[in-house]
Amino acid sequence: MFKENNNITIIGAGLTGLAFCNLLKNTDVKINLIDINPKSFYENLNIDRHIVLSNTSRVILEKMGLWQAISIHCNKLKDIHISKKNIFGSTIVKSSDENLESLGYQVPVKELVKIFYQNITNVDNLEIAHNAEVTSVEPGEKVKIAFTHDSRSKNIESCSVIFSTGATDELVDSIFFEKVQKDYKQNAITCEVISDQHNTEVAFERFTNEGILGLIPRKENSWTLIYSTNQKESDYINNLDNLDSISYFQELLGNKCGNIQEIKNIKTYPLKLKYHKSFTKDNICLLGDAAHTLHPIAAQSFNLSLRDCAYLTKLIKSENLEKNSLPQMYKNYHLKRIDEVNRLVKFTDSLASLVHGTSFIKNNLISMSFLFMDMNKNLRVNIIRYLLGVNFSKSLISNSEE
Repeated sequence: MFKENNNITIIGAGLTGLAFCNLLKNTDVKINLIDINPKSFYENLNIDRHIVLSNTSRVILEKMGLWQAISIHCNKLKDIHISKKNIFGSTIVKSSDENLESLGYQVPVKELVKIFYQNITNVDNLEIAHNAEVTSVEPGEKVKIAFTHDSRSKNIESCSVIFSTGATDELVDSIFFEKVQKDYKQNAITCEVISDQHNTEVAFERFTNEGILGLIPRKENSWTLIYSTNQKESDYINNLDNLDSISYFQELLGNKCGNIQEIKNIKTYPLKLKYHKSFTKDNICLLGDAAHTLHPIAAQSFNLSLRDCAYLTKLIKSENLEKNSLPQMYKNYHLKRIDEVNRLVKFTDSLASLVHGTSFIKNNLISMSFLFMDMNKNLRVNIIRYLLGVNFSKSLISNSEE
């Protein structure tokens, strides 16, 4: 079981927690990982979600030595075609504008989790408690953690704690008080679309009067569809039978993906913005969904979290992890990362709020914006850099490789 003299205890073994462990694999940093899932969870993963990895995420994963294994499950997204239904104008954000082979890569979450997990099994500096749930966290010079493990109560102390999952909100809120929340009063409808159109490397962002529809190609004739829309519309969609849902999305998409033949695995979840103004406090830190949950319009939540992980582990590797230095290190991490977090929060929130509705003035502004973007390469490049999490003042690849 856990050793008492660990440097960091991580609560949550989702994508963020697993990525963080991979970045500190085989270092002198002693890590405890508390995972609510049983070990058998990873033997036969039943996750049907896909996510998009940005180009900066690819660079981080290459440095972790995992990109080769991940890339065989990916589908490249070279361009993004952006339009709004029933208004004039559209634009294409192109990877060639930034001399990149791709703007992003769609990958099944289950493959990513499997690769992350398998790469940290039997690692000397990491111990994992599976089937464990944290019940309390008491801040202090040594953080006291109470949890159940295989239905038995356990207590440990740790030099520091990192929360890496949104499932611990109640515990986090008892320590971090300044939380910003916004209910978009929207739901995300996600599903898999099977069409008669063959492989493509173009994704589509389609603004409608009721919401924002993203269509991202998978392998062969399969697509990921994500539609953020109001409660009334999402209820209507959920009550459609399969044939009617095919007709509904075909009418919204036109011929973007050819003729839709099947809609599979429709799921619905509410959309909310949540982030903590301060995501470090003394020797406790928030990563991933514990720190920020964004609107999915720019597909940036995990990419932002991976950049957070990469920067924090860089600081950890460069520091002598004495308990007295941890609060200052976390403070430095917060100062370095807060600007990008705020920038992406504002970007996704503004974009999600702007494109909804049927206002004549709003539709004309969007139409003119598309036309201006189509004619202005510099604007398109800046949008790419927002989407990929790159500061405008630095070149894409050099900033990613820092």
